[in-house]
Amino acid sequence: MKKFKLKAQAVKALELGKRLISLKDLEAPEAIEQAPEGWVFGLADQSGQQIGQAIVGRQNKGFAWLLDPDILLEWSSDFVTVLFEEAVMKRENLLASEDTTAFRLFNGEGDGCGGLTIDYYDHYAVINWYSRGAYQYRQWWIQVLEAWDHGIKGIYQVKRFELDDQESALDPVLGQAADQPLVIRENGVSYAVYLGQSWMTGIFLDQRSVRQFVKEQAQGLKVLNLFSYTGAFSVAAAVGQAEKTVSVDIANRSLEWTRENFCLNQLEASNDTNEIRVMDVFDYIAYAKKHKYLYDFVICDPPSFARSKKRHFSVDKDYFALAQDLFEITRPGGICLLSTNNASLMLETFRQQMTLAGANKKAQLIQQFELPEDFPTSSDPESAYLKVLVFYVP
Repeated sequence: MKKFKLKAQAVKALELGKRLISLKDLEAPEAIEQAPEGWVFGLADQSGQQIGQAIVGRQNKGFAWLLDPDILLEWSSDFVTVLFEEAVMKRENLLASEDTTAFRLFNGEGDGCGGLTIDYYDHYAVINWYSRGAYQYRQWWIQVLEAWDHGIKGIYQVKRFELDDQESALDPVLGQAADQPLVIRENGVSYAVYLGQSWMTGIFLDQRSVRQFVKEQAQGLKVLNLFSYTGAFSVAAAVGQAEKTVSVDIANRSLEWTRENFCLNQLEASNDTNEIRVMDVFDYIAYAKKHKYLYDFVICDPPSFARSKKRHFSVDKDYFALAQDLFEITRPGGICLLSTNNASLMLETFRQQMTLAGANKKAQLIQQFELPEDFPTSSDPESAYLKVLVFYVP
């Protein structure tokens, strides 16, 4: 295996848990920058001693991923098997649960190999490929899933790296196709997911602990869920005996999918109990402010970037003003939950911004959530992408 020296600072970063390698981390980047996707090479410290192996997988600012340095094997199908078995062992409690049947099974660099994730949906697997380099070894990952004694019925694959004109983002299912919808459970709540139809399945698995919090806190409260997607937060609140939920999302698909999720839990989707609004979130906020509507529990989980006919929204530029409005429509004594999955926005910055946004209302940060245990991270700053802040508004 050919070795390439790392700069001293990069060696220290890897020792502290960094896993994403950039060309600027290498002493002689020009010697490797044209390497093909999936090529495996050794990483050496300043003395020339090998300290690990990496796989070329160009992704955002990264060039390659350090493979788990604790596995004393060269990159091979056996290496993948060890990685997978270790990941499964960490999730034994989830696999044994009857109340939760969907979760992250393998979380990229946090589980020892960047460039892919594997999600588990009640005996179906969805592999998300984030780099072409990782995708080169798809057969090894497929084989280990097919051999797994937990009984995978079908495997779906989604390519999230740049494609050429002849490629499709969605590969045909391997094995048995899932029901449409496939009904999964999370902490005793049922949700409809659709596998193999798009990049998204209908639920963001990384918000599991946040939905449980919402369910536990919602009793007797009027809950507003903005950028509601398929209404998962609203359903969790309704199961938790919220007095009323209001779900707002601009996407037409959100209406039927949200209704479906309510129905799966024997809940009525009506304007009296669980209202669903297909409209621009910002228009709804203006409407609520005009009519002096207040909510006991406001939930906001916007995409990092959003575009409608009227406006462009980005978390970096626009969340502060949005949060100010959300604190305005939170009833005194209420809760405002602000979430982002923007990997480039650091937790401390987000916390400072949102605290300042709530200053006029004297909002107090009382709790925060990050990724759950099935989403282990590396020390790369963008690995822990999810930040959720819970404020009390006196």
